[in-house]
Amino acid sequence: MLTSVPIGWLWLLAAAATALSSCALGSWIPLRGFRIAFPTVMVVGGAFLVVVCRSQGIGLAGALVMYACAHIGLTLGLLPQRRMFAEILERWRRGEATDHIRPPRRHLAFFAVCLVGVLFAGFALTR
Repeated sequence: MLTSVPIGWLWLLAAAATALSSCALGSWIPLRGFRIAFPTVMVVGGAFLVVVCRSQGIGLAGALVMYACAHIGLTLGLLPQRRMFAEILERWRRGEATDHIRPPRRHLAFFAVCLVGVLFAGFALTR
């Protein structure tokens, strides 16, 4: 279904998903290094995803849809943890130890369900 959309719109979808997740996570984790590194790593990872998909016989349209869905699932899945990110950052700035802070298991389960669920939806939309 989505693979029948013109490729320019899929590039726009991928760019919008990258920008949305970068802005959202950048506001939750307000470190300058993170704001620079996260989009860079995601774009390089997306390029690697396109190369791997093309080598496996998946078209560019399918790879772009999966890339956008991965960003959407990542952003949705990390939504409950934004307060924890702020707490860790505040403690880190005060010089306190932060290695004992762990996300609750329900947050990890929500993250996994969101990411996998949106990726399955993206996969279904590419067939």
